[in-house]
Amino acid sequence: MKQHVIECGLTAPSSEEAMVMNVHGPAKNVNLRIDYISRTMLSNLPDLLIDLLEVAAYVYCADQRLARGSDQLSKFGESWRRSMRFKIPVRDLSVWQDPDVQEALIDTLGFLSDDSYSFEFRQAETPVQPKELYFHDLIDPADEHDEVALFSGGVDSFAGAVTDLVANNRSLTLVGHYSSTKVRSVQEGLIAELTRRGFDRRLSYIPVWVSNEGVRAREYTQRTRSFLFACLGLVVARMSGKDSFSFYENGVVSINLPLAGDVVGGRATRTTHPKVLRGLEQLFSLILDREIRIQTPLQWLTKKEVTAKIAAAGMADLLDQTVSCTRPRKWTESQKHCGVCSQCIDRRFGILAAGLGDQEPSDRYMQDLLLDDRSSGDDLRMALAYVTLFKKIAATSKERFLVDFPEIVSAVGHFPGLTTSQAGDRLFDLFQRHAKSVEDVISSAVREHGAALYRNELPAASLLSSCYNRGHVEITPPSNYDSDAKAFMDRLSMQTLEFAFDDEQDRVLFQGGLALEGANFKIVAALIEAFRSAKKRQTEVPFLPAPDLADQLSISEQSMRQQLRRLREAIEPLNVTMGIPMDQDTFIQTRERAGYRLNPRCREIAVADILAVGPTAGTP
Repeated sequence: MKQHVIECGLTAPSSEEAMVMNVHGPAKNVNLRIDYISRTMLSNLPDLLIDLLEVAAYVYCADQRLARGSDQLSKFGESWRRSMRFKIPVRDLSVWQDPDVQEALIDTLGFLSDDSYSFEFRQAETPVQPKELYFHDLIDPADEHDEVALFSGGVDSFAGAVTDLVANNRSLTLVGHYSSTKVRSVQEGLIAELTRRGFDRRLSYIPVWVSNEGVRAREYTQRTRSFLFACLGLVVARMSGKDSFSFYENGVVSINLPLAGDVVGGRATRTTHPKVLRGLEQLFSLILDREIRIQTPLQWLTKKEVTAKIAAAGMADLLDQTVSCTRPRKWTESQKHCGVCSQCIDRRFGILAAGLGDQEPSDRYMQDLLLDDRSSGDDLRMALAYVTLFKKIAATSKERFLVDFPEIVSAVGHFPGLTTSQAGDRLFDLFQRHAKSVEDVISSAVREHGAALYRNELPAASLLSSCYNRGHVEITPPSNYDSDAKAFMDRLSMQTLEFAFDDEQDRVLFQGGLALEGANFKIVAALIEAFRSAKKRQTEVPFLPAPDLADQLSISEQSMRQQLRRLREAIEPLNVTMGIPMDQDTFIQTRERAGYRLNPRCREIAVADILAVGPTAGTP
């Protein structure tokens, strides 16, 4: 795992290994600008929220600057993830040094991006005046709207906005983030159309520019963008006197199952995953000492159903002005969708399934979803992987859903008001509906282009030809793909995390020679009996409430959480030595208000079996 030190608010690094980032002054290399804020709103901005804006900007911009490692699957475990240590000046130091705040920040960012984070906060000696630095184009008077929502300019965010404006008769403050003027022009174009149609009194738009300055991005996955976006939403919501804001995104994208076997962990985005949103709610609530809610009104809708809401609101003619593609450098005046990225593929399937293909001509895409040649690079593999995933889902029974798609499990416990069983049932129904939409689009296209398929007039590497007769399609894989993919997926498929509990030596052993001792061993010892008992009875492993765990360890809850964080850091080398894509719950699970437990998916084996294996290659 690559180690990076990011020193913020300085003019020069303290060592050759460190990278300096600054939002102001002569060393400024991070842009943070918020437009169209009213003077009344700005007067409600506490220093704590300015701190949050700066922290989010540093995290987001560092994410773009620090490239991940090799794309080769065989090196995924050792080089894809990054370890980032931030040193940041803040105005309200006591809040940021709170162990609960740091734990929520680290855990949420870790699950969101699959990287490892640590933060060292210090008192800002000469904090800048944010009113002069970050806010421009102050306006009067303040707009009192019903809701604050995040607005990207894509299908989902536009569908959510027009549904609230038209069907729900609500007024909105829309917050748009952009790091490219092309993205801002898309958002402003849609806002202008809504204003022209009479919604000007019930609509405000606040554009926010956050980007690196003078440095070109090296990493384009932008896993932490939703953290920045959510922080922006919270700031505007609190400036408006509200304790909630909305993310408009459909539920299939929120869960975002990996399209292919090699797309795991950090490669499968979790921007609005329910676990991420609950983690952000916890972080924001701790920081502000009040309950903060993030609403997701489109959570239980598919892309087809969300797209249909635009037509239901009488805005179908604006559909082709929305943009979903995340590759703005490729956009042209007439084509703002590459047609090959997962966002473009998902968008086009949703539009066609909703029967709105006539509202967006296929030539708006650089590559047609169904009919164009996809033999270049990974273009066909990506599209086929999308279809294959939902074909598999359609053939999966409810009883097998969580077993065959274990990535769903991380979401089921994070839907307020629903039991895990209820959430699982609703997710199964959601994914089945989306799978049916994908099938309907393919079936309809086969009927429409059946003659061309029969006469072999379509490119063999088009998606439709591949779905119709895949046996005759030759897909050229990336170099060494087959061997790398097989080796990597073999490692993942067999690597249940195994451990041995050595009570004679007071240590917990893992394959590869790694051991937990001392205070780390004591945490495992406090949880092991409940784990063993549940395994023996074949029942659910219970959680041990935080106060009870702290009592068993004879330490405070604060010290217990700090020690748990150290334990998780201690087993991070398993990412490399065993090739296990780990998150904070891989060994010891945390559930809000429930407590802690050893992950039921782990397996306890005999000490002799661990010792018999011996250290693996690369073990320190």
